[in-house]
Amino acid sequence: MNNPKRHHFVPESYLSGFTESTTGMLNIYNKKTGLWLRQKPKKVMVRNKYYHQRWAPEGVDKNILEKLLGASIEPKGMESLRKLIKEPEVLDDEDSANILIYLQFQRLRVPRQADAAKVLAKNAITQELRKTSKGRDALKLGKVVIKDSFRFNFLQMAHGTLTSFFSRMVWQLIEAENGSSFITSDSPVSFHNVDIIPPAEPGPGLYGTRVFFPINKRYLLAMHHPEIESGEEESTAPLPKCIDIEDGLIEIRKDIVWDKKQVQWVNWFMFQQSQDLIVGESKEALETTIGRVI
Repeated sequence: MNNPKRHHFVPESYLSGFTESTTGMLNIYNKKTGLWLRQKPKKVMVRNKYYHQRWAPEGVDKNILEKLLGASIEPKGMESLRKLIKEPEVLDDEDSANILIYLQFQRLRVPRQADAAKVLAKNAITQELRKTSKGRDALKLGKVVIKDSFRFNFLQMAHGTLTSFFSRMVWQLIEAENGSSFITSDSPVSFHNVDIIPPAEPGPGLYGTRVFFPINKRYLLAMHHPEIESGEEESTAPLPKCIDIEDGLIEIRKDIVWDKKQVQWVNWFMFQQSQDLIVGESKEALETTIGRVI
């Protein structure tokens, strides 16, 4: 049985959409180290045994999540995204579900989100301990430590929390004009709100939150709540807890082309919301991104 030790937290099949056409290589910039690299997608955005659950009981496959991703979520999601690009008019309910699940999982599984969830959990527990004398005494002797296994609890707890928001949004399929290209990052599903300045990030439950997901170097999926277009709600106003999906249909808009300036803006935004890495088909596209002044 194949049990790979190096696990992608951003799929190789997805990253392949951002490579140089002639070489199949990715151009990479690490904003923490300042280093430039060129590598095959197979070697990029991987961590050792990232999905391996060593604490799983006897008889349970410790790599079951990695295998589920490779056998179902990733291939189904990518196939439906390709259909969205080529034949959006025939996208069916199964395709929509595949894309929703793919986007939700890709948003939640990356180290940036896992680390943020661990920090929130640590802060919440620490605040509770500070409410009692015994808790305060315990904090004097030690500190709260969140185990790495919490990542999997987080995935389970957050399951289904994003798809309800994504499914009520308007989907826009945007193409980069000739001579420009989209980049992506180690956090490829990113949230933007005009009243919240990066690197702070809004939740999807605000009326003005937009979702950006570069599908490949040519196409971007942008999503937004319909109310923000009509000015019915302020951008930071929260949606009601009970979300109303009137007919269960998703509005998809196509034949939208962004010029070079618009493409550079969303690339800059992806850079701001990345943890460490951005990748693209050319070093020039990345240099333009990191040198951009907003």
